[in-house]
Amino acid sequence: MDDPEWTARAVRTALRGDVSELPPAPAAAVKLLRLTNDESSDIAAISRVIETEPALTAKVLQVVNSAFYGFPRRIRSISRAVTLLGFSAVRQAALHALFFEGMVGRGGQGGFDRVYFWQHCLLVAILSRSIGERVGHPDPDALYAAGLLHDLGKVILESHGRVRYSDFLAAVTNSGNPIRDDEQTFFGVSHDQVGAVVCADWDLPELICRVQSLHHCAIADSGLDVERAREVAIVSLADFIAWTQGIGSVDLVGCPLLAPEVPALIALDQLDLAELLAQADREVGEIGGFYGVRFPSVMQLRANMVNTAIGLCRHDAPPLPHGGRSSHTAPHHSLEPDEFIPSTLEALRAEFGIDQLLMMQIKARRRSLVTTHALPRALLMREAEPIELSIPMLSGDLVRALRARQPVLVPNTPENLPLLDRLGLKQAAAVPVLGNGRILGVLWLGGEQPFPLRLLEEVGLVAGELGIAIERSQTFARERTRAQIDALTLLHNRSVIDEYLDSTFAQSAESGRGFALGLLDIDRFKDFNDRFGHQTGDDVLRIVADTMRGLTRPSDFLARYGGEEFLFVLHDTGGSGALNYAERIRHQIERRGQLLGERFPGHALTASIGVALYDSAQASPKALIAAADRALYRAKETGRNRVVAAWME
Repeated sequence: MDDPEWTARAVRTALRGDVSELPPAPAAAVKLLRLTNDESSDIAAISRVIETEPALTAKVLQVVNSAFYGFPRRIRSISRAVTLLGFSAVRQAALHALFFEGMVGRGGQGGFDRVYFWQHCLLVAILSRSIGERVGHPDPDALYAAGLLHDLGKVILESHGRVRYSDFLAAVTNSGNPIRDDEQTFFGVSHDQVGAVVCADWDLPELICRVQSLHHCAIADSGLDVERAREVAIVSLADFIAWTQGIGSVDLVGCPLLAPEVPALIALDQLDLAELLAQADREVGEIGGFYGVRFPSVMQLRANMVNTAIGLCRHDAPPLPHGGRSSHTAPHHSLEPDEFIPSTLEALRAEFGIDQLLMMQIKARRRSLVTTHALPRALLMREAEPIELSIPMLSGDLVRALRARQPVLVPNTPENLPLLDRLGLKQAAAVPVLGNGRILGVLWLGGEQPFPLRLLEEVGLVAGELGIAIERSQTFARERTRAQIDALTLLHNRSVIDEYLDSTFAQSAESGRGFALGLLDIDRFKDFNDRFGHQTGDDVLRIVADTMRGLTRPSDFLARYGGEEFLFVLHDTGGSGALNYAERIRHQIERRGQLLGERFPGHALTASIGVALYDSAQASPKALIAAADRALYRAKETGRNRVVAAWME
């Protein structure tokens, strides 16, 4: 959880003035949001709120008398509208009118498309209410309001930020990072934090403030009880579903992360996604038509997209390291799956005389099982690509094995036949491979005759130890990657550079292919720390790293060399290509610094770069780095914010 005092300070810093100096929320909107369905019988309550503002009254009556409702006679009063349509419909019409004007009607020019943003907010509101109704929430209208306002912080930053949200969108295109991380780097705060602080200052209902603060966070860390956590999960899921339909709040590729608690808090299989989306289509089509906004329309295909995308974007916590004894059947001394899995299959065949063995592993992001190893290997060659089974589409005895986490026989019955034919098995058994309680894969046994249950018990023990080995290998791979990555910039760290350059030197000496090496130093970086604090200094490092990453080919190499220095290696690149690359980096950093001028007043963000070329006459990588370092020193000495080539000195 974020520290509230720190968050409030960060929001104040990101905005042009104090939060209390922002234009207040429309008084009628605040009153409408505080009304509950308990007051629906009191027509006078909502009528008084709306009729205090003649312009709002006219707008609501215009909506009520539109073709969407199709009344034969014109409705001339709010009280009559409430009697005919009910509290919920009239309040929603009033909220639409108020916030459409605030979010869209006052928009200026820029990369932040307010109409596109309004589409997203409206769809999230409708989906939030509909999901609430399906799970039995006592006040779905409150969820509607929370969904309508969930991304308010983006509008606040666009209208009142020191740096506009439009400038942020232009700067981070294709960064590859989660949008919330990019916001925190760029603004020093994220849109959900801004929205939470502003909604609290406006004294909006607690549910709206809670959703603002948590809809992009791990809900388990919030300490909420189940019901309040479920409310956040509902809006988070609605936000995610809207994105899967191509209606995100901004036009960026990155998807919102779906907290792993969401499927646990909301029974997805009970929502009837096809009908949920069909209902949303009908409603947003009518409302969008009134406001001149068009929405895309697809039915069952969209439901399928949601199921797929949930599997792609859940970010369950990684498993913890797990210990255990070595297998008596196949000792797992290696941490490489391509070594210990085949050895385990060989040992199972030798000890139990099993004809066919097929290992499938879970691919969590794709929500599928994929074949990875087999005996005989011909089982892997049945299709051009590894066989992949979508977990949501599974049926038969395999599903029962996964649910029970127990080995089961998979006989050649009509229910199982399509799967067995695809795998190339006649009589089979499926043995789940578990690690720390999670299903990591399935070990298939195949043969001409059914397998005795005693054999399944024996193989189940081996599968349990195979799961330990797989889990250890995954943990090792994560830790190895983590040890090579700088935690702040997510670039390679200093420990990787020497090994990488030694390998690159050797390959170039053998092939005769050249490469370029450069060193980049952030100009006057110490002043950022001294004047704005170390958190801002960290953000500057991330901004520079993201800029370099966005302009660098995947085949090239980036690393944080130390402090505020970065190193790059460009393969198959000569002098002109290296200088062009370095100049693009320098220019883009300078441009971002200009965009962030309001955040770093009086302090320009620029960088100096020194570039050197590989030469077979150079004795070592150290000599090449030294040449680039001398060029960098020359760039600093001659005024900073420039590129200098070692071969031109």
